[in-house]
Amino acid sequence: MGAPSILSIVPRVLCADDDRLTRRFLSEALAGGGYEVDTAADGGAACRLLEERPGFDLLITDHSMPVATGIEVIEHSQRVDPTVPCIIVTALHDLDLAMRAMRAGAVGFIPKPFKADHLLTVAGRALERRQLAVEATRLNLLVPMLERFTMVLANTLESKDCATNRHAERLVGHSEAVARELGLGDDARFSIRVGACLHDIGKVGVPETLLRKPGPLTASERQVMQLHPEIGAAILEDIDTWEDVRLIVRHHHEHWNGAGYPLGLAATDIPLGARIVSVVDAFDVMVSGRAYAPPRPVESAIDELLRERLRQFDPAAVDAFVATLERAGDYHDVVDTVSELDLIAQRAKAFAI
Repeated sequence: MGAPSILSIVPRVLCADDDRLTRRFLSEALAGGGYEVDTAADGGAACRLLEERPGFDLLITDHSMPVATGIEVIEHSQRVDPTVPCIIVTALHDLDLAMRAMRAGAVGFIPKPFKADHLLTVAGRALERRQLAVEATRLNLLVPMLERFTMVLANTLESKDCATNRHAERLVGHSEAVARELGLGDDARFSIRVGACLHDIGKVGVPETLLRKPGPLTASERQVMQLHPEIGAAILEDIDTWEDVRLIVRHHHEHWNGAGYPLGLAATDIPLGARIVSVVDAFDVMVSGRAYAPPRPVESAIDELLRERLRQFDPAAVDAFVATLERAGDYHDVVDTVSELDLIAQRAKAFAI
């Protein structure tokens, strides 16, 4: 199967019909509507053109043709490029044929006799579907790259503080596991993974001397350190589709009892993603250790999370995280992140409905 082509600036249409006058009408009407048109006088010729001249944006085909029927041409087109929308031309009374064509992959039908404006309307709607399929393909390539980029960015920022090495990667796995445990959907889990990955991006604005300080921070130093959620949220402010990610970055230091920062939000006023990241962040800091605190055993860290239920942490997030740890055994290998290819495939199917 060939890769789907990007929608042409001038859409290319293949029209297959064994009637010369119908072919001429289709060609002239579509050319008048701004399309580049190729024609085929039988089903076999149409199949050859689909392979020899790839990149068609639309197929319009009659059914009763020599060599190959319209349904067979549609099936062949779907094998060559499943994103190309197909329209079948049928007699007005032959709705059963239209239904069979749609089961083969057609997105619409044009009943005979038809007028040029009806033809252009149906073709235009089919090309809108084509554009959605192309955008889904672009997302298929973009989203995994974007997630890998955020991980590279987070690890680069963490290089300012050697004690946090691979911290973001572990948080992504932990957060994904908790989100699954809580039954969250694909889109929510994606935002939570990216939020976990970039939760400390605002530390780019914190002096390295504070990040590397081996002892407790002074009151004034804590004030500077506590700016990093707001700085991180400001960095992400112009990414319109990442509002959920921005909220995680801004609020992952809020406490269930309202004693956190930057806004002192409490309980369910704190975004769910931020509550999840807060739990897994605290756990990873405890078991990994920092310059100011040695690593703690996993059991000790879990006990601390349980003590802080209903005070620092969302109790549901704590319970879900502990459940994932009990099943995983090794806390460093909690879960494989969801396949973005599966996510995009689901969205592509939704576009085709």
